[in-house]
Amino acid sequence: MKKILSFLFAVVLSTGFLSACSNGSQINSSVTSESSESIHTLETTVWPHEFVDAGGNKITLAGQPQRIAILHSNYLEYFYSLGVPVIASAGASVGTAQQAVETYETLIPYRMGEKIIDLGSAREINLEAVLEAQPDVIITFEGHSGLDEIYDQLNQIAPVILLDFKDTWQNQTRACAEIVGKKEAAEQIIKETEEAIAFAHEELSAQDKNVAIFRTNGGRAFVARGSSDFYAAFGITAPQGYTFGYETFSLEAVADMNPDYLIFMDYTDIAKGFVKSQEASSVWRNMEAVKNGNVVYFDDSLNTFGPLAMRLTAEKLMETIK
Repeated sequence: MKKILSFLFAVVLSTGFLSACSNGSQINSSVTSESSESIHTLETTVWPHEFVDAGGNKITLAGQPQRIAILHSNYLEYFYSLGVPVIASAGASVGTAQQAVETYETLIPYRMGEKIIDLGSAREINLEAVLEAQPDVIITFEGHSGLDEIYDQLNQIAPVILLDFKDTWQNQTRACAEIVGKKEAAEQIIKETEEAIAFAHEELSAQDKNVAIFRTNGGRAFVARGSSDFYAAFGITAPQGYTFGYETFSLEAVADMNPDYLIFMDYTDIAKGFVKSQEASSVWRNMEAVKNGNVVYFDDSLNTFGPLAMRLTAEKLMETIK
């Protein structure tokens, strides 16, 4: 495998496939979202462009990248919202990037029927697929598991840029925008999303209800989702006994919380299967949220906590909590 890759790297580097100018196979960078049309303003980024990534690496991009490869599907929404769909992507912990594009609720307004080159799992990147994608730039995050072992090989294909996965969605939006020369677009996205969150906060903070948001750990347990800042941003209150930091809870512990609304932010089929497994329990049936029909399912794509996820979360929370 290593000999094959070394040979392929040599061929690609010697034939100039890695030039910043993309060929006829580049994808259209327009999007169908009406809101995105208003952000495609004249950009003023000067190329070549230099910046330092989250790993402290100095990066120089000769021109605006046209063929973008990302090594985790969480970043799909950042580039789609900027009007710059990616050419290739790894998946996440479950599924492929193509499945994400076809199923994520956050990406519904941005689907154009294009196919994304599959780079494998985010936990096991397919280097040959990255090479064949001929990217202008490769994007992932600082601390990506297993990245150190392949970082040098990836850099032979195209510049590797590391983002700060723990930074705010606003700053990650700006970081992605800097890569593709869309700084003005990023500020418009941030402004519109913050306005949607502020509107939701005003509406939801007036409701005298508490909300418990969970994932199910693959259908096995209640796992707290979100953070205290997340709850505060939307003006929602957690029930007494609910703690953040991805804590795991038993059914009995959730019953003691007795939330007014029980929201599963997970793959819907997995979450519904998990709920089905609880229905025989009187402990489950006697919770207020269950008795009042306030067990709700939000799409797993909201777990990215990116700009599209935050905006959709605002809408769905307002639809749910009355």
